[in-house]
Amino acid sequence: MTQTETRPNILHLMWSSIRPRHWIKSSFLIVPALFTLQILDPHSWIRLLAGVLGFSLIASSIYLINDIINRSEDRLHPLKKHRPIASGLLSVGPASVFSMICFVSGTILLGLANISAVQYGLGYFGLMIVYTVFLRSLYIIDVITIAIGFVLRIMAGANLIDEPVSYWLILCTFTIAVFLGLIKRRQEIAAMTDTKPKPTRKVLSDYPSLSIVDGWINVLAGMTVLCYALYTVDPQTIEKHHTGRLVYTLPFVLYGIFHYQSIALSGRQGEDPVQLISSDTRLRIVVAIWGVTVAGILYFAKM
Repeated sequence: MTQTETRPNILHLMWSSIRPRHWIKSSFLIVPALFTLQILDPHSWIRLLAGVLGFSLIASSIYLINDIINRSEDRLHPLKKHRPIASGLLSVGPASVFSMICFVSGTILLGLANISAVQYGLGYFGLMIVYTVFLRSLYIIDVITIAIGFVLRIMAGANLIDEPVSYWLILCTFTIAVFLGLIKRRQEIAAMTDTKPKPTRKVLSDYPSLSIVDGWINVLAGMTVLCYALYTVDPQTIEKHHTGRLVYTLPFVLYGIFHYQSIALSGRQGEDPVQLISSDTRLRIVVAIWGVTVAGILYFAKM
């Protein structure tokens, strides 16, 4: 059997390594456009698409750098050991070059969408480099750092449409990102506790007992709902959108948070938030209904 028959195509390995499934995280860039109704303006679609794709490519460059730096550690992980770089199917050289291509391409796309959004893309890249090298080994700080990355996505999205973003939405984004991150860590700790393997990441051993982490998760769930509720009744929000009816979208947020927490803490699903959100029909439906309801309320308020 020849080498080409036994080894996957390098393009397939590259595609797998940039984690296109995780590009769904860049949908946070669209949130400001949703709350300003610019998502309904065809003239904004190209900018939004370029911005989302650009930020996704910058994130993919980080995934490649992360896999290169942590390849030895990943080889000890039951799932990560199958990643192309950790498994040895994709060598460091080509992966490094492709990471640079992703970064440059993503930065150019962000700049074409709106030059002011580039600062947030570069800020995200720098923050994630520090995270990969150092901050990922500090408990709690690792989750907070990832959450800041989502806030930068929101800020970039606001710059794409040249609109200010509410501080309540920033807080809501931060709290929900910490909420998701803590559930992921909690499930990783639970898996380590159940099977008693040698931890592949030291930071997992630094976290306290599951009962304490569960308490943190409950606090963050409440904070997320509260921040969103306060955003909908904030006088500035009502004045800007000429309606106080956004508060009626609160039940969808409440259901989404509670449903996610329920299914994520059942079994080991919470270890991969992207997979869970992408595969759960109820979550997809409630997010869709929430988005349509928000757009509908704002649209009729402007008529």
